[in-house]
Amino acid sequence: MDKKRLRKMDKKLNICTFVLALLLLVPLTGCGGASNKAEPAGTQEQTSADSAPILSDTSNSPEPSDSPEPATSPEHSALPEESVAEDEAIQVSTAGEFLEAIAPGVVIELAPGTYNLTEYLREVSDTVSDYVSRSFTDGWQAEIREVEGLTIRGAEGSKVEVVAEPRYSDVLYFNDCSDITIENITFGHTIEQGNCEGAVLAFDYCQKISLDGLDLYGCGTYGVTANHTVGIVLKDCIIRECSYGIVDLRLCSDAIFEDCIFRDNRGFDMLSLDGSFARFEGCSFTGNEGSDFLPAYYNVGSESGARFERCTFGRWESQCLNKELKDRGSFVIGNDCQFEVVSGKRVVYVSDMEQMIENIAPDTQILLAPGSYNLSDTLKALYEREGEHFNESREFVRIDEVYDGLELVVTGVSGLSIASESGLAADTEIVTDPRYANVLRFENCSDIGMMDLTMGHSDTGDCAGDVLYFNQCSDMVLSGMDLYGCGVYGIGTSSCASLTCFDSTIRDCENGALELYDAQSRQMFLNCVLTGSGSGGYFYANDGTDGEFYFYQCTFGEKESNSLAFNDMITAEDCIWSEITEYPDYSEESQEDDTHFALDTTHLKVAPFDAKVLTEEGYYILYEIVNSKSGEVSFETSDDVRFLTFEEGGRGCFWTDSEKGRPFNYEMDSAYSCVISFDDGGKASFGLYADQGGALPDSEEGSVWLALYLEDEVLWCY
Repeated sequence: MDKKRLRKMDKKLNICTFVLALLLLVPLTGCGGASNKAEPAGTQEQTSADSAPILSDTSNSPEPSDSPEPATSPEHSALPEESVAEDEAIQVSTAGEFLEAIAPGVVIELAPGTYNLTEYLREVSDTVSDYVSRSFTDGWQAEIREVEGLTIRGAEGSKVEVVAEPRYSDVLYFNDCSDITIENITFGHTIEQGNCEGAVLAFDYCQKISLDGLDLYGCGTYGVTANHTVGIVLKDCIIRECSYGIVDLRLCSDAIFEDCIFRDNRGFDMLSLDGSFARFEGCSFTGNEGSDFLPAYYNVGSESGARFERCTFGRWESQCLNKELKDRGSFVIGNDCQFEVVSGKRVVYVSDMEQMIENIAPDTQILLAPGSYNLSDTLKALYEREGEHFNESREFVRIDEVYDGLELVVTGVSGLSIASESGLAADTEIVTDPRYANVLRFENCSDIGMMDLTMGHSDTGDCAGDVLYFNQCSDMVLSGMDLYGCGVYGIGTSSCASLTCFDSTIRDCENGALELYDAQSRQMFLNCVLTGSGSGGYFYANDGTDGEFYFYQCTFGEKESNSLAFNDMITAEDCIWSEITEYPDYSEESQEDDTHFALDTTHLKVAPFDAKVLTEEGYYILYEIVNSKSGEVSFETSDDVRFLTFEEGGRGCFWTDSEKGRPFNYEMDSAYSCVISFDDGGKASFGLYADQGGALPDSEEGSVWLALYLEDEVLWCY
C-alpha cells in the first residue's frame, strides 16, 4: 500500500465498541478458548471507531506510537499471507484493463491470452492514466513513468503474451521507476524477425528491476535495454531471435542474469555494455551470431566488464571469446564454464600470494581462493631469498622498498584480471603491513580488472600509502571491491585514463576515499559507497584533456558529503548524501586567508634519496613560492598550479596551467641533490627534506618536501 495513503488509527475506543468486542469473544472462549496459532507475519492489530478491536493483554505493551500505521482494510483478516496477496491482485483480461491498472504498489495478474497494446493505444488519448502515456514512432508505444512497487504477472500455468506492432517501439518502456517485478509473461513484436528498431523491454533511470520467467523474442533489437539503471535481475528468462543482440546496458550496475537461455539472436554485439558491469550465472549462450560477442568499445571513460559463472557457450560464442578476451582484463570466466571450442584465455587458480605474484602477466586471469592473505609477508620472504635478483628476473612485477617495508608493483601489463574465485569480496582479503606502501601499485598498465576482493592495510593509524594506486594506466575496471583504510586513499591515480568502478565500497581511509590526479579521461563510479574516510578526496584534471569525474547512484558518508557536495570538479547524479555538517566558507576573509601557512623550514631536515624515490612518488605539487632575493612568500593559486613529474630513465616535466610543460632530464649529483637540464636550455636543481614535525601546524613527522631551486625563486612542493 502506498505510504502516502497510510493514516493514523484512532486511539480512543468508545464504550460501545468495547462491549461489542467482549460479545464477539464469548463464542470463541465457549468453544475451547482462544486459538494458540500465531498470527500470520505482516498482520497488525488495528483499532478504530468503526471496527471492532482485538483484545489482548496490554499490561506489558509499549505505549501507542504516533507514527503512521496501515489503515484498516476488510481484506486484512486471519488469512494466510498468500491468500491476502491473491485477493489484492487486480485481475485483468484486456490490454486496456492492463494499462489502466498500472499504478504504484499494485499487483496486476493477466489472464491467459494475447494482449495487443497497439490496438488499444490507437483508440485512446495520449494520457492513459497518471502513470501511463503513449508516444508515436511508426506506431503507438506504451510508456510507464514514476511508478514504484509494481508487480505484473501472468496467470500461473498458462500462456500470457503481450505484443506490440510498431517496429520502432519498445513493447514496454519504463522511465524513472523502481521496485518493478514482472513474472511469467511472453513479450515480443508481432512482425517477422529482423525488421525492428525497438527493444522488447526498455528501462531508463530505473532501480530494482526483477524479471522472472519471461520469454522475450524478436524482432526486437534487444531482449532488454537499460540506461542509467541500478539493480536489474533476470532469472529463468529466455531472450531469443532479437535483431541486434541479447542485452544493451548503458551506465548500468548491479545487473545479474541467473539461469537464463540466450539463443538464436543476430546482429551486432551480443552483449552490448557501455559503462556497465553484468554478472551471468548458470546461463546458456547458443546459436547466436553477430559482429562481436563481448562489447566493442564505445566511449573513452565508459569501460565495461562482466563475470561468467557456470555458463555454457556454443561454437560461435566460444570462438569469439577466444579472440575477444585477449587484452580484456575486465571480463572474468569461471572455471565451471563450458565451451564448445576450448577457451584460449590463460586462467590460473592460486591459493597463496607467491602463486599470484608469479602468475602476473599479460592476458591472464588470476582467480584467488577464499582466505585472508598477507602480501607483505610474502614480499619479505621473496626479497630475503632472492634480493635484487627478484627484480632483475621478473618482467611484469618488482618489489620496491618504502619507508617502513616493501611494496609490490605491477608494471607493463595488459589484459590482467585478479578476482576472488568465490565471487564474494567478503571471502577473499589481501592486506599489507607497511603503512607507507600501497597494497597494490600498477604502473604503465592497461585493460586491468579487479573484482570481488577485500583489500586494506593490516594496521590502523597514520598511513602514507593508498590501497590501490595506478600510475599512467588506462582502462581499469573495478567491481565488487571492498577497500578500507588506514590507507591515505582507497584509490589513487596519476595521469590515468578510463577508470570505472562498479558496486564497490571505499571506507575508513585516512585522507579521503579517492585521489584522482591529472585525469586524462572520465573516471566513473556507479552504485558505490564512500563512507568513513577523512573526506571525499582530491580531484584534478588538466585543461585540454577529457578528464572528468562522474558519480551515479552512489552513497556518501558525512565527511565525504561535506567535501564533495560543493566540489565543482565532480558530477553527481541520483546520489544519496549524508546530512551536511560543514559548509564551505565563502566569506571575503576566508578567501583572502585561504588557510595557507608559511613553511617553517627550521623543522625540515635534508634527506638522502635516489631516482627510485622520485619515480615511486611520481609527482610533486607546488605549495609555496619563496622569492630568492626578497624572501617574500606566496602560495599556489588557481592561476598558478605548478607541479613536477618524474619518469624512469631520467626524464621528467615541469608543468603549469599556462604551458604545455617544460620537459627535462634529471641526474643525481650527490645523495642529497639532483640537477635538472631543461630541453629549452634552462638549468635548475632540487633536494628532498623530511619534516621533523611542525613545519606546518598540522604536518606530520616524516612528511617529505621537495625544494626546487630556480633562478629567482625556490618552489616548495609536496
